[in-house]
Amino acid sequence: MPKFTPNAIIKDCWSSIGNITFYHQNGHCYYKRKARPVFPGTPAQLDQAQVHHRAILAWQRQPHDVQLQWNHYAKSVPSHRPPYDNNHHISGYNLFVSAYHGFAQLGREHVPVPQPYPEFPSAVLEVLKIIPGAETAAIRCRLTLTDAIHPERWHLSARIQLTAPGVGCDPGKMRSCMGIRTNGNVIVFGVPNPGIENCQPHIHYRLIDEVTGYRNNWHKT
Repeated sequence: MPKFTPNAIIKDCWSSIGNITFYHQNGHCYYKRKARPVFPGTPAQLDQAQVHHRAILAWQRQPHDVQLQWNHYAKSVPSHRPPYDNNHHISGYNLFVSAYHGFAQLGREHVPVPQPYPEFPSAVLEVLKIIPGAETAAIRCRLTLTDAIHPERWHLSARIQLTAPGVGCDPGKMRSCMGIRTNGNVIVFGVPNPGIENCQPHIHYRLIDEVTGYRNNWHKT
């Protein structure tokens, strides 16, 4: 994809304008033609759209003083989008919706209450084994949490794609899934089996706090 070159007037770009969408990958800004899908979405995508709609309605029903509390706590949360510096943070609305989605991913969808953003432990994910199945492949991983006083508090969400060795990741083909803790720090993900021998996994993962519903930034392995 074409790479955006900063200049004296415009240092960075993100989001969409007209027919062009700007996006960031590995610290660089690129642009592409804005996608205009003709399909209504998969059942999972439609479910997520409904969750997001309910989150928006729940925010609109919050009393103004509660919304101000969310705005206060959001000031300490760094933005997940550029520019990545200490001068920018998310809004209270973004924090509320993120917490709502976090609880929904845990199977406990409900209206969250404003709480301070916690200190997330450092997380490192190591792939142990890929077990192919007829339709679903199981990916066994080891999750190492550093400085986690209550490790059971943190759950793992991921977006995964299985490809042939040496083939790069296609973000549009990644599938969202929740990790299932089977034994201590061993986590198992179930993803569609691509039918590729000796496939390699591309995994973007992040933690979900079961107390607040908050989620941290994505990591890659």
